[in-house]
Amino acid sequence: MEPTAIHPIAEILSASGPYGLVAILGWAFWFTNEKKGRQMRELFNRVAALSEAQTAATVKVEAALVALKEAISNISKDAAA
Repeated sequence: MEPTAIHPIAEILSASGPYGLVAILGWAFWFTNEKKGRQMRELFNRVAALSEAQTAATVKVEAALVALKEAISNISKDAAA
């Protein structure tokens, strides 16, 4: 950063005193947390979508296994009779 870019910030801080510095640091902290919060919500939504897809796949596999078990049971009964 050039010294000319820092000069207006220094003027504002000298005019507002330590409260200006606290306000600027508070704003920076809020901005950073907001960005992290947005990223966490996006990550949560992606994980939730993956979880739903995995649950649907698991249900389909369980249904197929139950159908296979019933088919094997029916074949065993027919062969025994």
